[in-house]
Order: sequence, then C-alpha cells, then structure tokens
Amino acid sequence: MLIQTPAVADLPAPAKIMVVGSSTTQGSAGDYTWRYRFWKHLTANNVSVDFVGPSNKVFDNIRSAGSTFVFSDAYADPAFDRDHFARWGGFVGTFSGYPTGAKDTIAAQVSAYQPDFVVVMLGLNDLTWFSTRTPAAVAADMQALVANARAAKPNVRLVLAAIQPTKWAAGNAVNAARVAEYNQRLSDLAAASSTPTSPIAYVPQAAGYQPDFNVTPHDSHDGTHPNAQGEIRIADAVADVFSATFGIGPAYPLSLSGVPTGPVLPFQLTCTAGQNMARLQWTESPGATGYWFQRRLAGGTWDAQVYQLTFLTDNPLTNLYLTAGQTYEYRLQAAKWYDKGVFSNVCSVTPYA
Repeated sequence: MLIQTPAVADLPAPAKIMVVGSSTTQGSAGDYTWRYRFWKHLTANNVSVDFVGPSNKVFDNIRSAGSTFVFSDAYADPAFDRDHFARWGGFVGTFSGYPTGAKDTIAAQVSAYQPDFVVVMLGLNDLTWFSTRTPAAVAADMQALVANARAAKPNVRLVLAAIQPTKWAAGNAVNAARVAEYNQRLSDLAAASSTPTSPIAYVPQAAGYQPDFNVTPHDSHDGTHPNAQGEIRIADAVADVFSATFGIGPAYPLSLSGVPTGPVLPFQLTCTAGQNMARLQWTESPGATGYWFQRRLAGGTWDAQVYQLTFLTDNPLTNLYLTAGQTYEYRLQAAKWYDKGVFSNVCSVTPYA
C-alpha cells in the first residue's frame, strides 16, 4: 500500500518538478510533448509549479544521425516551462559506449535543482537495446536511481511511470511479457519503497493508448513515440496520479476530440517557372519526416497519385516535362512518419517554351 505524502501545505510554491526520461519524454522537433500537456493542465488549474532540469530542448529528428544528436527549440508551442532531464535514447542503467544512465546521474541533478518531485519514465531502451537485459535487472537499476535521488534530497517525492505501450511490444508476445514484468516490478518497487518522508507513486500505462499506427485512431506516429493524442493520454495518466496521491491539481479532463496528430507548424512553398518545368522549394515544418507532393492544373482536381519528399535531400525539386503556357498549382502536406498534418500554401506557376 502506498504511504501517502503529507498534505501539499508542506510544499513550497512553486513546487519544483523534475521530469526524467528518454525520447518519449523529451519529444522531437514539432512535438508539443506530454510535458507541455501536463504543465498546461497544472497551470490552468492555478497550481504553482516550476519544471526544472539541465535541458529545455527537443530532439531534432531530421538532423540527428547515428550517434550524433542534434537538439532543437522547435516545439509545436514553446510557451511553457520547458526545463527537463530527459534525453533521446536515455537509459536507467549505464552501459559502455552510451551516455551515462540516469541511475548514475540523478544524484547530481537532484542536488543541483532540488526538485520536490522527480517523475521518471525510463526502462524501454534498457529492455529493447539490450535483449539480454532482464526486467529484474532494469528494476534493480531503478531501485538504485531511487536511492541515489534520496541521497541527494532525503524528502524528495518520486513518481515512477510505466513503460508506455509500443508496437514493438504489442506485436510480440515475448516483448510484451518483458514490458509487463518490468511494469509490475516498478509498481511493486513504488509500494515497497515508499516512506512518509519520501513517498513514491506509480503511474500505470496510459488508458486506451493505441501504439499501432495501422489502427485508426492511434496514439503514436511511429509505433514508439507519442503523437499529439498520445501526449494527452500520457499527461492524463501522470496528472491523475499527482492529483490522487499528492493532491496536486485536479484529475485530468481527458478529451481527444479534434486533436490534430500530424505536424502543425506551418511552412511555405515557393514555385518558380522554367522551360517546360517548375522548380519547387519549401521551408521546413520542424520534425516532419516527409512531405506529400500534390499537383493539379489550375482550378482543377488534385492528382490522385502523390509521393513523399524529404526536406534535406529532395528540396528543391524540379518538376519536368510540363506544358508551356499551362498554369500548374502545387501544394505539399507535412507528415511525421505515419501521421499527415499541415498543408503548405498553394503556389502556381506557368512554364514557358
């Protein structure tokens, strides 16, 4: 049974929250992130909070390659407290050749930022990148993380969040069993290690979360990382535990009606006429992994056949073999993996002979 924390009266205002995690928590360019949804919920309900941590950026999923990580300020909406301690590819444990795991870095961060709450969503990379890594071993690393956080601040409150559903687990019984075992061990750890001085709460998987992008509607744009709908579901799960366990804010009013799930940041398309050709060039919708090309004769119907372009390799694009004197119209639609989003403006061009 979870040992409840004393009332919120003993917390400073604002209450400091450090969110610790990997890609699901950091988010990538063009995302709102579930951190944004959680912060918006708290502040909309007059809860005074200060998100803390050594970073305030998202991962640039377009310019990062291999072990070279590029980080970006390109949030879908940057108007929130963006500080966090999450990193794309983050681990609980520490492994040779990879950035040091959170269990070995948490003490320094807690000491530096003195959070009242540490919210941790980690473990998926430990299980997936190292197939021999057992759920018990990853849970033991999480136990070490808890101990190290408490060593830096004995009265820190901890919130341990389950690994969220992924297509990797949903489509494979062995993977699903590994995740289920780890999440159960995480729940048991929270119950067994909670104390009146340093209570621990467990956040279960987000209710109704659908990771399979082949299903409509779905909550992940690539089978692992949340789209806008998935962000809301995760924020709902975390916020409900904060409300029920710590008395921080009300329950999250989950609503997914009308939530756009593809890229939302606008971009501009420019068309230039040439000899029986048109040259297309466009600005970036941050985080978009592709742009769906469409063309029509001016005022007509868009071509039924479309294909995807990439910002870094196909831009600019030359559309050849056009009829001189005929006016053509073009538009692009940005997509993030399997989720299509915002359209560009429509531009027109009349090639010459």
